[in-house]
Amino acid sequence: MAGYRDIEGFIRPRRGLKILVLDTNNIQFYYQNVHLLPPEYIFKPYYDMVIIPGWVHSEYAHHEGKSAYISSLPLPIFIVEESEDYLPMLGYSDKRLMELFRVSSLLGESQQFFNRLRRLEMEDFPDDWIDQFYEYGFPTKQSGNLVTKKNAGEVSILALTMCLLSHYRSQISNISIASSDYGIVRLKQKVLKEANASPLELGISNAPPISYLTTDVSLFNAFKTRLIQPHQVSSLRPNPKSSQYIELFNDGTSALHEHVLDTTTFLAICQNHEKYKILF
Repeated sequence: MAGYRDIEGFIRPRRGLKILVLDTNNIQFYYQNVHLLPPEYIFKPYYDMVIIPGWVHSEYAHHEGKSAYISSLPLPIFIVEESEDYLPMLGYSDKRLMELFRVSSLLGESQQFFNRLRRLEMEDFPDDWIDQFYEYGFPTKQSGNLVTKKNAGEVSILALTMCLLSHYRSQISNISIASSDYGIVRLKQKVLKEANASPLELGISNAPPISYLTTDVSLFNAFKTRLIQPHQVSSLRPNPKSSQYIELFNDGTSALHEHVLDTTTFLAICQNHEKYKILF
């Protein structure tokens, strides 16, 4: 485990950092397919550090294989807790963090929680309001000892990304979000509309360097570099997925496509990779 002090010590003296923030669904995919997509290919050439929000960590920590996989990654790994490590990056302002969590959340449970919290004066906020948010602000499902909360990981990732870009404006070159949940694309746009307005005032660039490392992006790049073969694409991507990609034309123009992409079409795009670029 790490925290704000460790991140501060690593990031502050550096420039041009390339950061990867990992989500649970990508961890599952990379762990299951490590024999075809080794970490040295996925991570080491492109990123300086991996950061994992506490809630994402809690979703895989019970699994020995996934935990061992993360521990074996060939670059520095930092796990940050929402209830402890986000506030220092926002100047210890509970109000700003509350608003950041609020605009990062779409579900009714989250908005109901913040509607109640916003009626209070700041001095009346419960000391454990962040823990309460994660306890009551998401639809919860329990299977045995495993508790899952819908969209909690995405909210943690987006809030963390904004905190990092606000606090380390001179140090970060880009942040890649390793998630394949398509909802995070539109949710990011929602957050950015309010990021620099009061009361957030994050001071983030109008063109923040946020990109996505989806499983489709990883497969597309692996195919381009001949790490995987056509017959392996179908086994690694058996189901249709929401996708965003660019088609390039000979006259220098391009078209942005955004729709559900079946595996056959995805493979055709990989085989004609000079003409396409997978964005998500």
